[in-house]
Amino acid sequence: MSRKLLIVLLVSFTLLAVWGTLAVQGSPQDESALAKAAADAALPPADGEISRTVDSPAISFIDSPSPTCYRPAAGTGTCYITWNYLNVTASSGQYIISATVSIDNNLRAYFAGFFQNSMYIPGDMTAPGFKMTCGMPGSGLYANMGKSYSYTIRARETGGLSAANYGSVTCPADVVTVYLPLTRKR
Repeated sequence: MSRKLLIVLLVSFTLLAVWGTLAVQGSPQDESALAKAAADAALPPADGEISRTVDSPAISFIDSPSPTCYRPAAGTGTCYITWNYLNVTASSGQYIISATVSIDNNLRAYFAGFFQNSMYIPGDMTAPGFKMTCGMPGSGLYANMGKSYSYTIRARETGGLSAANYGSVTCPADVVTVYLPLTRKR
């Protein structure tokens, strides 16, 4: 009899352990309900802040591959920053109003749209690029390179929302040599 009782107790404890493990793990719905209850029971925000959930609106999308800074002729100190293309797409139900390109906080290009859902600006439209100073070696972020420039591409849409892409580009170094005529004083 004790052997049967031992088997029954062992099976009972095994089933109880399995059931307890499942109850502790719970289902995803139970976990989310517990998380929501814990968040609701949390203390109010400090310093009188108001806590609320805000749905973020859909905004425009900007596709701009990395820019390139190139030096067409050595010894001139002139470089050009260019993109292969810029592509701006409005959110659903909106139209693109404008797109701008700023380099070092200076407006370099302004493109306006009229009842269009997207705006594609090919690189040929801004060829040869935006003229910049190359800079001496080490004048930017890298020792053997020239100046570094920050850029911002912004797009606005009819819903009042805007999107922006930020980045930086480093130009090649260029040393400009100026030969002055040798004149004698009299």
